[in-house]
Amino acid sequence: HWEGARKEGLLRGAYHYLIANQDAKQQADLFISTISADRGELPPIIDLEDKYNENASNSLIIDTCKAVLDRVEKAFGLKPMIYSRTQYLNVHVSRNGKAPAWAKDYPLWVAQYPYVFDTNMHPNKNMPTQAVGWQDWKFWQYSETTLVDGVTSDNGQPTECDLNWFRGTEAELYAFANVKPKEPVVYTVKSGDTFKSVAEKYKITLDELLNANPSLLAEGTKLSIPVPTISKPVVTDNSTTNNATSSTRKHTVKQGDTIGTIAQKYGVTVENIKAINPNLTNPNLIFVGQVIVIP
Repeated sequence: HWEGARKEGLLRGAYHYLIANQDAKQQADLFISTISADRGELPPIIDLEDKYNENASNSLIIDTCKAVLDRVEKAFGLKPMIYSRTQYLNVHVSRNGKAPAWAKDYPLWVAQYPYVFDTNMHPNKNMPTQAVGWQDWKFWQYSETTLVDGVTSDNGQPTECDLNWFRGTEAELYAFANVKPKEPVVYTVKSGDTFKSVAEKYKITLDELLNANPSLLAEGTKLSIPVPTISKPVVTDNSTTNNATSSTRKHTVKQGDTIGTIAQKYGVTVENIKAINPNLTNPNLIFVGQVIVIP
């Protein structure tokens, strides 16, 4: 999917899983030749983890890693990034409890999974622990079990994905990747156009279109607001009976669906749907085949 991701405008980065007791030159050269001329937009990444390195000494991990880093940097002309867990770096990529002298020379990407990922808690709470002696982390992998609409296994079934948080703005992300983002397309509304028709024309969701055009809600504009069939969803537990459940509807998510379009289809609000679907912790992450209860 490397070429397909580029065509869709996704920022790409390749990573090499380091095995400390294997020849550093051979590892680096295999990585370099596999990437070939198209190295992607993000820096190349060296992955430092426990598996296959259980019996390697700290010195061997450090020396092999630095040798691979140097060879990859020479081939691509930019500093690679380090991916690891903070505890692994502090314990295994250290000498006498200290990070190697070169640690602060490389951008850092850390994996640490919270019980709940909530953007409202950032940037000061629920963030990963900083590895001692390394650069402040730039990427944070906060999940490895998320289902994303449109991302499936080879047989078309939903498959678990990693999700990551970039420590900065979107503009700073593009600057880090040394990429100039594409200018947005400007479309002049014609007679008969609807939000839905424009979204379909450019193959985007209604949510994406509305989020990119907040000024469409101009002061004084009169909007027709659909009244939900149940104004206040009833939340129950196992010990109570919800008399409304017999009249609730169910929607099976189809390709292109968003929570916004589903809410619009049934004349309810996104908040109504979220309230009656407690498993819907992130309404932006739904997948084809998922069943959603409609109040």
